Amino acid sequence: MQRRRAPGLEWLPVMSAFAESADVPADVLYAGELEIHPREGLVLATGRAITLSVREFELLVAMATRPGAIIARDGLFRTVWGGQLRVGDRSVDVYVSKLRGKLEDALPDRSFIHTHPGFGYRFQPQAARERDVHTVDF
Repeated sequence: MQRRRAPGLEWLPVMSAFAESADVPADVLYAGELEIHPREGLVLATGRAITLSVREFELLVAMATRPGAIIARDGLFRTVWGGQLRVGDRSVDVYVSKLRGKLEDALPDRSFIHTHPGFGYRFQPQAARERDVHTVDF
């Protein structure tokens, strides 16, 4: 299946260490309306490119290759940063928050990254809960 690029849409691939790694699938990863192209460093939401930093992209690939699995913060840190997570280091949380925000901006009716306090993060596309919507009955 060939995808057409929307007029005026510029694809800006993210160059990452994953793009060179044999551990990353060459195929496209699909998660609902989200397409992740690990080798090209490209993420599309309903055909439109999402601008991600290298770390955000690497986190997304690390989680999307294991959909439904809860991945510990230290495991994500080792995969993306290549080292040992230090006590008190919140890098994973900060970048997951940024990534979650960008995915929600691009696809507001979907939720992709779920937090499991004390365990880690899970990548599982699902309909977003009605957040920030309050109903008041008078």
